[in-house]
Amino acid sequence: MVEREGGQLHEEENITASSLSPFTSSLFRTLWIAALFLYIGASMYDVGASWLMTSLAPNPLFVSLITTATTLPIFLFALPSGTLSDIFDRRNILIITCAYMLIISLILGMLTLVGVTTPIVLLIFTFAIGAGMTMIRTPIIPIMSGLVSSSELPAALTLSAVAGNLGRIVGFAVGGFIVAIVAPWAVFFLNSASFIGMIIVLSRLPKKSQMNQQSSLPPENIIRAIRAQIRYIRYSQAAHVLIVRAGLFTLCSSALLSLLPILAKHDLGLDSTGFGLLLGSFGTGSVIGGIIILPKLRSKVSVESLITASIGLLAIVIFAMGYLRDFAILCVIMGIGGVAYITIISKFYTIGIKSAPKWIGARVLAVYLLILNGGLAVGSVIWGSMANTLGIQITLSVASLALGATILSKKRYNTALLDDLDFTPSGDHWSLPPDLSIDLPQSDNQVLITIDYKIDPKLSNEFEKSVLELGRILKSEGMAYWELFQDTADIGHYIEIRIADTWTDHMRQHERVTKNVQIIEDKIRLLLKDDPKPIVSHYIGKSASK
Repeated sequence: MVEREGGQLHEEENITASSLSPFTSSLFRTLWIAALFLYIGASMYDVGASWLMTSLAPNPLFVSLITTATTLPIFLFALPSGTLSDIFDRRNILIITCAYMLIISLILGMLTLVGVTTPIVLLIFTFAIGAGMTMIRTPIIPIMSGLVSSSELPAALTLSAVAGNLGRIVGFAVGGFIVAIVAPWAVFFLNSASFIGMIIVLSRLPKKSQMNQQSSLPPENIIRAIRAQIRYIRYSQAAHVLIVRAGLFTLCSSALLSLLPILAKHDLGLDSTGFGLLLGSFGTGSVIGGIIILPKLRSKVSVESLITASIGLLAIVIFAMGYLRDFAILCVIMGIGGVAYITIISKFYTIGIKSAPKWIGARVLAVYLLILNGGLAVGSVIWGSMANTLGIQITLSVASLALGATILSKKRYNTALLDDLDFTPSGDHWSLPPDLSIDLPQSDNQVLITIDYKIDPKLSNEFEKSVLELGRILKSEGMAYWELFQDTADIGHYIEIRIADTWTDHMRQHERVTKNVQIIEDKIRLLLKDDPKPIVSHYIGKSASK
């Protein structure tokens, strides 16, 4: 099995892939089912922990701290999980994490069964489980997408999003039922069982060395890998599109689900069954949208048009929920909202995969998950506070207008920017000096690369524009330092400076250089066709302590 976690998606390939075609892969199918039960177990745990806390400490503060303990690990561990997933074997990370989660859930179940769980103990275990789920969510998506062809990737990402949404809906309903007829400890034990299934499935997957051609270079240094992640987020236009669009969407759309409980109970006068049906309608819409509607639109409508139309549709749904009172119509409206929501989420997942080279893909995806969950947490606080002051109807109206207004961000952060990007590796594009007189692979000092240009002064403006764009791409793709200098005595004389942290990192950049870099460097060479060939020199740093 060949792993295909990154690379360019081609529209003509997308047309031929059906919504369920990833299920033809037995590995993808079994992993998807295992992930679904994992999400169901996590949602069941949320229900059981929240209900248990109402018995242990019937205090609104302690009950709300369950949500805090669940979401806080996302802010603390999402970025490190992405770094670890890019450096080490994702399969092993998942197996170790699932084993850890199995033990934690079993211990909490036993403590609760014998009646020794306290509010503090419950919060500690909830935080520990939240940390484990954070470590699972980042690597599992690249692993699942790596089990299908590039033509099936959009469908696989949509199915991944469907599994998450379906798991929450089923988990909340089943968890509430089990807590009602048995006790919270029962869902803790069932949650632990879901990790057994995941471990079994993961053990069947090929090892990393079988799934992907391995580099002969040692793994990245973790600190430098995190710095590379920060540089990519800072300089990559593709990452900016993902972060801004996803952040604005989740911040505004969070009003719907965060205010739905109080809307159902106080404004609509519904009981828990009615509330569950509204959530179920939303989940059903998500499944229908992901499996039936979205695949039919994917080949006919652009990504930007789908996102724009879905945001507009979801904004109308949020507004309508504040004023309609017929329960049957509300269920239909929530179903439509589910269709729009899954369309947007799945497209953002696709953008997340497309917006980065393979070697840093999990780190970018981790940032996306951080933005997505952070927006939900922050947005829930904002809309909840506004509802206390202005009421549910006005708050939902404001949220719908705010969500609709986010469409304006496409003027600067349009997903069409990704159509011109090609993160396919071009490993033979750069060449090393033929003769090396220093034992460079053993050196931990920085490497300086200089490129000396002599150009026609009439082309200076065009040359500078192209080279500065090249510098931005190089910094986003891992270059520790980059700068362009112009000779004060000769306006046609430039020196480009590149610095890598170590010689090993420089070798790694040779392996990772993408078509994006090759295309723009070829463009620069066309400007130099009548000028001398640039002189490339490599220098190794010399520490004063040596």
